[in-house]
Amino acid sequence: MNTSDTHKLKRIWIAALMVLGWVLCLITVNYPDDHVLPFSPILMYSLYSLMSALSLASLIMILIKKPALADIFALSVPACYFLLFGVIFVKRLLVGFVMFFPLMTISLFVMLILVITDVVLLTSNKKKQGYLLAIIIYSLFLMCVVFESYPVAQEDVSEVYGNIKLIYFVAVIAAAILGIINSSQSYKEIK
Repeated sequence: MNTSDTHKLKRIWIAALMVLGWVLCLITVNYPDDHVLPFSPILMYSLYSLMSALSLASLIMILIKKPALADIFALSVPACYFLLFGVIFVKRLLVGFVMFFPLMTISLFVMLILVITDVVLLTSNKKKQGYLLAIIIYSLFLMCVVFESYPVAQEDVSEVYGNIKLIYFVAVIAAAILGIINSSQSYKEIK
């Protein structure tokens, strides 16, 4: 298999795993045992739908042979993720839940700014810097998803909800790892 075929396959897996992950998130937004803390179902439905749509758009761009657009759409997904949890943490902060949330919230919004900067770099003639920053963004995204999975592992949730979330975490974590690999290979290939 040549390099372009392996890149295409990785991109397909990234997009497909993200579609699976965000569709599962949509299903579990109002799950009975979920979200004991303040949350916004409308915001979550909206952003999970947008993340699913961006992931699907990335998959379509791969199939119509527009790999650069596929990478941009796939990279826009973490921006929605950082925005969603940044807003949710602001809501939790306003009701006085856990004191380290201000730092977490600031970090999420800084990561959101990094993604926006990276999308600008990838759409301009600075693709090498864009893919380098994409490696960092996917790494931060991976770390956030791992931290997000910790409370579910510790809480008493139903077996069905736990299994759905497990599939989501595995799918999104695998997509983030493939995103790091794809970005590093794309970075190396740009002269």
